Parts: sequence; C-alpha cells; structure tokens
Amino acid sequence: MLKIKKIVPSLCTLANLIFGLISLVLIYTGQRDWAAVFIVMGMLFDGFDGRLARLLKVSSEFGKQLDSLSDLVTFGVAPAMLAYTGSLYQLGKFWGILAMLPFPLMGALRLARFNVLTAGQGFFVGVPITLAGGLLALFLLCSPDHSVWLVLTVLLLLSWLMISTFRYPDFKSVGIPKFVALFMVAVLVGAVIFLRWRASAFFMVPLVIYMLLGIKNFLVDLWQKHKKSRAS
Repeated sequence: MLKIKKIVPSLCTLANLIFGLISLVLIYTGQRDWAAVFIVMGMLFDGFDGRLARLLKVSSEFGKQLDSLSDLVTFGVAPAMLAYTGSLYQLGKFWGILAMLPFPLMGALRLARFNVLTAGQGFFVGVPITLAGGLLALFLLCSPDHSVWLVLTVLLLLSWLMISTFRYPDFKSVGIPKFVALFMVAVLVGAVIFLRWRASAFFMVPLVIYMLLGIKNFLVDLWQKHKKSRAS
C-alpha cells in the first residue's frame, strides 16, 4: 500500500508530461487549437501532483525533479513551439527560432531557481512557469491571428517575468481550500475544452491579474524602501 501511495503523485506528474508531449505532436500535425488545450489540461495535473504528495506525505527529491522536467516540456517548450508555428515563423526560420528560445530557456532558469530556494516562504519569486505557459497558450488560443510583434512582445514579457525577482503569492498561502482550488482549475480546463477560444479569453483575466500582483508588490516594496531612506 505504501508503494502505491508513493507513485500516485508521480503518475500525475507523468500525466502532465504526456499532455505536453501530445501538445507537441498536435503542433507538428497542425492542430494548434487542441495543442493549446492540452497545455491547459496539463495545468490541472501539475496542480494535483504536489498537493497529493503533501497529502499522502510522500514528498521526495525525485518527485520534485520529475515535476520540473515535466513542467519544462509542457509549459516551456510546447507554448514556445505554439508561438513559433502560429506567428514567429513569419520572422524567418533563424529569427523566428531565436525569438522563441527565451521562453523555454527562462523557464528552465525559473525552475532551477525554484528547486534551490528554501520552501515555505509563502510566495514565489518570479512568475511560475505553469502560469506563464498556460497564459501564453490561452493567449494564442484566444485568437490565432495575433500580430507577430504582439506575440513576440507577450512571449518576451512572460520570459522576463519568470526570471524576475517579483514576489507572487503561492497558492498555499491563499485562504482557499485545496480541493476548491483544484475544482476551479478543473472547471477552467473543462470550459476551455468545450468552449475553446470563447472560454480562453475569459480565463485569461485572472491569470493576467495574478501577473500584475507581482509588479504591484515590487512597486510597493520600492516605495517603502524610498520612504525609509528619506526618513533616515
């Protein structure tokens, strides 16, 4: 029974990785809308694995590393490829690939930093790659006809936010019961699957608000430091 408990969170992590790989295959076959949907579906399982590990008390370094690898594929490589095949290819093969690279590279740096930081801070440093990748996928799903320069701007902005030092509240510090939060993610995934682009525009709003929270926290901290320096 104990062995089964140990592998349950890893199975959720592998499901996240599988959705990322399926998304890459769908991108290759030209089914970009469904590729974006599978990235969003990966968000659900990414939310499950860590919580299950803590709930079952089977957290491990192995699970942490596997989770980072899966996140890089599903929320780093797949959204970047989605952006390239949808818009960035218009810059030409060389410049298009070059423009795509910051997203998975900054995502990898963000994951590496997360793995070495002390847990239990109550906040994330930089936007989590899961949210950045999910937002980019929803943005591309919302309208496949975005200007190449708009897509490039959004991609570079999200890349920068991932490696920024902005503080974002983690979901453990928010007063929402665990399974309520997971239910909300499940509703998001279901709506995106059945309503596609109509739902993606709606669900982008809370993700964008969350992104702005980090910038707000940074500006507040900056203002407080300025006040202290003037007082001294």
